[in-house]
Amino acid sequence: MHSFTPRFFRKAGRISIPIMARRGGCCMYFNIIIAFIGVVGGWSAFGVFFFHFENRQAGMWAFVSGTFAATTLFIHILYKKHALELWYTPENLLQIRLLGLLGLIAGLTGAAAYTGIAVTKHEDLPIMDNIGTSHYFMAIWALLTLKWGASLFAFSHVYRKRLLEEYHPLLA
Repeated sequence: MHSFTPRFFRKAGRISIPIMARRGGCCMYFNIIIAFIGVVGGWSAFGVFFFHFENRQAGMWAFVSGTFAATTLFIHILYKKHALELWYTPENLLQIRLLGLLGLIAGLTGAAAYTGIAVTKHEDLPIMDNIGTSHYFMAIWALLTLKWGASLFAFSHVYRKRLLEEYHPLLA
């Protein structure tokens, strides 16, 4: 039986979506835009919280959140431009996935701790007068660190699986 399906559409005898189609489209652009917003939001919030409101802990969580978003944005762009395999091996993406897991755990721990502190101290919800001391802002930025750590974990896992499908080292 002869199939007229082009070779790059076949995978183990089944017809599948071509690899190139996964790198474009609205989902990829959506991921890039959201990660870009995360970078800008995190790093600008770092400046505002750290220097203006002098809430150092919220500022540092914002910076870490923005850094995880920047790393996620970087691997999205590399994957879209077919350059991920030039920068990283599948083993490197395992290490990045571990970094994302670390961010997820740190964010979860921080959010739980700051929320617990705010509740036990009977803090009011944040208003302009208490931005510099509010534990709720610290918890919010810890949650955003959790979000970007989970995002980095998930996308490095997905891109590693896709790279294993495509990646063929020269000296293997």
